[in-house]
Amino acid sequence: MFLPPVNLWNLAFYVFMVLLATLGLWDVFFGFEENKCSMSYMFEYPEYQKIELPKKLAKRYPAYELYLYGEGSYAAEHKALPLTGIPVLFLPGNAGSYKQVRSIGSIALRKAEDIDFKYHFDFFSVNFNEELVALYGGSLQKQTKFVHECIKTILKLYKGQEFAPKSVAIIGHSMGGLVARALLTLKNFKQDLINLLITQATPHVAPVMPLDHFITDFYMTVNNYWILNARHINLTTLSIAGGFRDYQVRSGLTFLPKLSHHTSALSVVSSAVPKTWISTDHLSIVWCKQLQLTTIRAFFDLIDADTKQ
Repeated sequence: MFLPPVNLWNLAFYVFMVLLATLGLWDVFFGFEENKCSMSYMFEYPEYQKIELPKKLAKRYPAYELYLYGEGSYAAEHKALPLTGIPVLFLPGNAGSYKQVRSIGSIALRKAEDIDFKYHFDFFSVNFNEELVALYGGSLQKQTKFVHECIKTILKLYKGQEFAPKSVAIIGHSMGGLVARALLTLKNFKQDLINLLITQATPHVAPVMPLDHFITDFYMTVNNYWILNARHINLTTLSIAGGFRDYQVRSGLTFLPKLSHHTSALSVVSSAVPKTWISTDHLSIVWCKQLQLTTIRAFFDLIDADTKQ
């Protein structure tokens, strides 16, 4: 019994394809920059104080909550909510935890201590119950409306203060950044409620996986609004991508569509951020010490000495 003759050209082609696939797999799993992020640590035990929401609001959104981040003496002093700082709201992303605010919140607190609390920030965080909004987009609109109510609730906590803020800064991780942009599409939303928006590894251009029409419709609504009203959106917006290490959201998706030619919008990669210079993966972008230090320095540099906001 004789074996059929082997076609050398076919054999060479199959060997080449196997080698190409092997090279591709090696590049995916090993061909990226090592994680050079330093871990950010809390010097005191982190505390998350639940903010009491109006009964109607709590009943309408039973799965969502709002928290104020604090540590040590700062947390103890603010139990009764005598807030005097600058409000910053953190929005977690897909399956994200409200506790992810602790990295940047702790660094901001240390920076405020260094300047004897001449200025300081109050970091709030929203608990979205770790919803998988990247897989099911039906909750995105509900999250957006809840964030709107949270902003109004936060600003009420400062009533009666000498330098009571009239707006908040927002940091959104992943899908949380998209929810922040969606606020502007709400009919009764006042744009001046937000003074700064920073998004971390947020897929602005399109969903990573368009699994249902809720996600695609939400993206279409948000991006169409921002494109059509780009010249009227007076909101400083910064989109930070993780770079090569972020294999969940590629950098191209984080580019703010049709907005970068305006001075109020900027898209950068973490490896291009001054004093950071490293790539981050999708989760470490939240706690990467180099990036968080740079972000907080920028926050303090943006404070108006007259209004303390």
